[in-house]
Amino acid sequence: MRLKLLFVLLVTTALFTLPQNAYSQASGTDDYIDPHQTIIDSLLARINPDTPDNTKAKYYSKIASVAVISDTIQKYARLSLDLCKSTDNLLLAQNYQLLGQAYDRNEEFRKALPYYQKSIQISLKINSSKLTAKTYQMLSLVYAGLNKIDSATFYMNQALDISKKNNDTTLLVDCYRYLGNIYCDIKMFKEAESYFKKAFEIDSLSGNSHEYAFDLYELAQLIDGQENCSTQDLITATEYLAKAACVFEASNSYTKFYVYRIFSSVYIKLAQKTGEKKYADSCFYYHQKADTYFIKNAPTSEFRSFYYVYVDYMIFYKRYSEAEFFMISLGNSFNEETSPLEYEEYHRKFKEVYLLLGNYEKAYEHSEKQREYAWKNLNDNTISAIADIKAEQAVVEDKMKREKAEIMHAAEKKQMKIVIFSLIGGLVLVLLLVFYIFRVLKIRKRANAELSEKNSLLAAQNEEIEAQRDTIKAQSDEIQASINYARRIQRSMLPPNETITSIFPDHFLLYKPRDIVSGDYYWVGQFGDNKVCIVADCTGHGVPGGFLSVMGMSNLNFIVGQDVGPDAILNRLRETIITNLRQRDDATSALQDESSSATAFYRSCDGMDAVVYIVNERQMTLTFAGANNPLVLIRGNEIQVLKGDRMPVGIYARLNPFQSTSVDIQKGDCIYTFSDGFQDQFENGGVNNKFTARRLRQLLLEIHQQPMAEQKEILNRTFEEWRGPAENQTDDVVVMGVRI
Repeated sequence: MRLKLLFVLLVTTALFTLPQNAYSQASGTDDYIDPHQTIIDSLLARINPDTPDNTKAKYYSKIASVAVISDTIQKYARLSLDLCKSTDNLLLAQNYQLLGQAYDRNEEFRKALPYYQKSIQISLKINSSKLTAKTYQMLSLVYAGLNKIDSATFYMNQALDISKKNNDTTLLVDCYRYLGNIYCDIKMFKEAESYFKKAFEIDSLSGNSHEYAFDLYELAQLIDGQENCSTQDLITATEYLAKAACVFEASNSYTKFYVYRIFSSVYIKLAQKTGEKKYADSCFYYHQKADTYFIKNAPTSEFRSFYYVYVDYMIFYKRYSEAEFFMISLGNSFNEETSPLEYEEYHRKFKEVYLLLGNYEKAYEHSEKQREYAWKNLNDNTISAIADIKAEQAVVEDKMKREKAEIMHAAEKKQMKIVIFSLIGGLVLVLLLVFYIFRVLKIRKRANAELSEKNSLLAAQNEEIEAQRDTIKAQSDEIQASINYARRIQRSMLPPNETITSIFPDHFLLYKPRDIVSGDYYWVGQFGDNKVCIVADCTGHGVPGGFLSVMGMSNLNFIVGQDVGPDAILNRLRETIITNLRQRDDATSALQDESSSATAFYRSCDGMDAVVYIVNERQMTLTFAGANNPLVLIRGNEIQVLKGDRMPVGIYARLNPFQSTSVDIQKGDCIYTFSDGFQDQFENGGVNNKFTARRLRQLLLEIHQQPMAEQKEILNRTFEEWRGPAENQTDDVVVMGVRI
């Protein structure tokens, strides 16, 4: 496609001038040497064992940006990611963009998407408008490759707006060229011409001969792409190409090979229109000049398109048998990634060859194949268009929801503060009452000791003891009521089932606190296309665990937002817990005895284990991050365990940033997240035989095809039979299942 071709041109001509002996121009059959390898070798030579990691990361990123081979780009971009600092956001964004390019160049468009999106997320965070605009361009190209034209034009116009705002003429020209090529691909030639002319006008004033030559190349390619252009238009195209070739040959730029490619296509069309052999010979001449480059570098779709021109050349000279053999060879380049449109073009060309050979049976076979893939392409485009319409409707609905949410946000925030302060007040009261109970119990113990020594006073003091017992019972009842009230407050902060069902319609939730107040909790929300689910297990259970769960849920309401990834959610939650519990070395500990002059004191090491994932059903992706806990994904009869980082959300010996993982998902996939309460439960209250994570995963695999409600019932029944009486339960339990 033209848009893909323009991307390759922009990448391979990033360095305008290359060594004169980097490759041979004498013949299309000479050995090809990649001139970028010289630059890569020079950069690698600067790296030695003493080079700091962040400096190495910058060199590796530079190598990836220079390389033209997809595997090379991937290799060095990943090496750079491994070594660069987590705070070097610009380098991180550049590396993610390079990984997207690597997959993009191989036409693995869906694999490129998450890397471009990560790059945009980081570049927006650091306000790098130029990097953001450039990545928007590349994201537009990916959507064009997926035949999502509306998305392609949307993101290209985003880049266009940024370039206009920054008065960046270089980026502006690129946007005009991309938009021109998008409209060329869908045969809207007038619109394409208007964008090419805008680029031409800017470059005409700039005096940049290289960019001016690009515009001539684009105008020639526009003529070549039209089926019914006149002989004069084709001659005009050769004049454009001749001027462009002079510039690219003088600068030794790779773009000259693409100029030769269009030259050969235009000349064979002139030969077909006029019947003059001189045009056919010119076609062959330029085809040979570009041959070696396209064999070694072009993606298969572009490679086939290039060699269809050579088939036309053989047809012109009536070398039909050679054309047949060549078409059979080209057929070996098809694979599962090949689009119906490319199959349709291949069978159309083969039908033409067999008609000229007089083999009408074969011609009919390829005609039927051509029709079959034409219908398949039409059906695929129709399905894609319907999906785009639904997606646009979802965007409009989401916008309306966000506007409504903004109106209610102020009131909800105020209400949340009231709930939090009420909960804190209630929990403080619980602590005071617990302290008072311990004090009363201590008094009672001392009184009992005195009573045993003074049997003579037993009768008189028995009445006093009974009175104290009544007081303690009343206080205990009051404490129980306060704890029950705390449970109601905690339960009110958990997402109601209606909210969870509206976001994940097909789900179950098994929630079994060990005590009245639970240390396990869950959180569900939606921002645009992103559906967020969090399951967490706080240190301890009962009242202590309840404190941490309330803190976690309160902070999540402010942490989770539209553009926050799972890794960022865990990083921010950890920071708030460390701050709130004063776990830093320079903070005053809540456990410090201020009257003591000692310098050493204990600090709170409390925290939580957690699983966070985000589902985007429009892009069919799942992004996951975990703190000590995994996520289980089951598809068909295969189970996949995504492991989190081996550190908690809280103070820890190692405070590395949490890392996220993205995977593709399919309809029918089942996602399971859980605390460790189920797998760590001992059998029938014993101390030796735990249920284990392995046994839990096997159980999920066995029941995952059952309806979600039945899965919950099976899990609950299995747990209670394993546990025995309720008092045997060792920890809080939460298990959540979601079906896509």
